[in-house]
Amino acid sequence: MKRLKADLHIHTAEDPEDLILYTAKELIDRAHELGYSVLAITNHNQVCYSKYLRDYAAERGIVLIPGMEASIRKRHVLLYNLAFEDISRSDMKSLARVRTRNSLVIAPHPFYPSHLALGNELIKHIQLFDAIEHCHFYSRFIDFNKKAIRVARQYGLPMVGTSDAHQRLQFHTTYSLIDAEPHPEAVIQAIKNGRVEVVTRPLPLPVLLKINLKMSWRNTIIRLHPSGRRGNGN
Repeated sequence: MKRLKADLHIHTAEDPEDLILYTAKELIDRAHELGYSVLAITNHNQVCYSKYLRDYAAERGIVLIPGMEASIRKRHVLLYNLAFEDISRSDMKSLARVRTRNSLVIAPHPFYPSHLALGNELIKHIQLFDAIEHCHFYSRFIDFNKKAIRVARQYGLPMVGTSDAHQRLQFHTTYSLIDAEPHPEAVIQAIKNGRVEVVTRPLPLPVLLKINLKMSWRNTIIRLHPSGRRGNGN
């Protein structure tokens, strides 16, 4: 068994709903440079996974797990290694029908001040979730992960550290160390069994502001030019 460096919540230029300035291949190359062993590309409501990408990652020592950040009842849910096409976007309980031993369901940034966050829907449907995300976007003074940590402890669910990267700046700020063999199903079972450690640090306020400004700029670009989400840059 190995200790695998992992990030299971990342967006790339293939995301149909966001402006991301690096491709899946560029992400995999950067993750390889930083010593990652496990990745999941979780674009919004679309799976970015193929035999080509899986093999491209494997050649660089990275296990690529198929994933998606799905909108269910307009709330974000992270899904991995399941029948994505069978998810009902209008019924959270549909998750119960598609969950399997080798699938994974994570609650992303559940108590952040966003209409896309699960909020109390997480507690209402807690039996549908295998883990809760520890999000990278926090500081020493502002930390919306605190309630997520309390809920995870209360219900005995593991925390998984992720970058939720939409920018290069966000990647490698928070990640997980998972005690597992380097295979998708082994990684998923290890997380479910709590063999995962969150590696994270509060971000300095200037970094938070920079991330937020870039997100605001990109959201503006998307609203003004919805067909021009993708590009090249930092």
